[in-house]
Amino acid sequence: MKVTIPNLGNLASIAGKSLLSNLGHEVILPPSNTKRTLDLGVRYAPEYCCLPLKIVLGNFIEALEKGADTIIMVGGWGPCRFGYYAEIQRMILKSLGYKFEMIVLEVPRGNLIRILRYVNLLRNKQSLSSLINAGEIAWSKVVAIEELEKEALRIRPRENIKGETSRILKKGLSLIDNTNSIGEIERIKQQIIDDFNKIKVKKNKELIKVKLVGEFYVALEPFVNHNIEEKLGYLGVEVERGVSIKPWITSVFSLNFLKVGYQKEKNPIEKAANPYLPQSVGGEGQPTVGNVVLASEKGFDGAIQVVPFTCMPEIVAETVNKKVSEDLDFPVLTLIFDEQTGEEGLNTRLEAFIDLLKSKKYDRHLTARRLAS
Repeated sequence: MKVTIPNLGNLASIAGKSLLSNLGHEVILPPSNTKRTLDLGVRYAPEYCCLPLKIVLGNFIEALEKGADTIIMVGGWGPCRFGYYAEIQRMILKSLGYKFEMIVLEVPRGNLIRILRYVNLLRNKQSLSSLINAGEIAWSKVVAIEELEKEALRIRPRENIKGETSRILKKGLSLIDNTNSIGEIERIKQQIIDDFNKIKVKKNKELIKVKLVGEFYVALEPFVNHNIEEKLGYLGVEVERGVSIKPWITSVFSLNFLKVGYQKEKNPIEKAANPYLPQSVGGEGQPTVGNVVLASEKGFDGAIQVVPFTCMPEIVAETVNKKVSEDLDFPVLTLIFDEQTGEEGLNTRLEAFIDLLKSKKYDRHLTARRLAS
């Protein structure tokens, strides 16, 4: 099989490719997302569909053009339309005349047979030990990538030489991509962290700290969010992600969905959201609210919510966050992305929001000094 997967930041092109290639698949990745990718998706997808569906559709068209014959896509359930993406994309691609097979990986609610079928499809007749080894290597890459990206978010707003953090991160990701040893992945990760620590930084600079929350794909795919993490870093803002692929993967493999009648305890993010949004509305809607509440409690200066246009769970979260922001006196900026989103308009809104946060921080310091005197 000539297998392809959609782009998702550095995770798909490195960890996803590693897993599939180590299982003996020929992996044909789509090119990095570009305007052509977006244009293809917009041309063939229904107008009302959200931006992630359109971009991923563009990924598949470009990968099929390169010779892929099998598409691996994830699915979902609940009120979010994500669960329909794969079938809509399949129908569109078939109508365009492409010949391919699509494997849709989604959590089967209580269906163990389906899980075993997924495993067999991915295993590609490899031994169980080979499957486990491939999974461990891919997981090590996921962990290393997210840890390095997290460290880059901390260092970037402090660097003296603009772009040095991104340059070192890019080097580390390339090294991780080109190794197949868990020990070597760990060594590379530590070496890149050491390199980060050698970067000359601005002394005694008090930074604005922002929580980045919102829809999973828009938050993690730089092309879609217009490299918002780098933009904020260069504005002197330390960003902490409220979205990560690690919890998503671990929740799938915890197998709680096999336990009939099992009532899982709410995690800290869900508990934080509970006074405002006590149940899931699909997607990252409830976690978005919970992360905003926690960010306020932990002393962040504000939060930025990134949303694909027409995303129902995030529209609910946006509405609820207005109440959260009012109750907690905590600024939240919502940015909605579609194919019409412009760079200059986005930059202006970010700069204005950061100026607001700096002003509020300065006022808090003045108030604290008056109270102390």
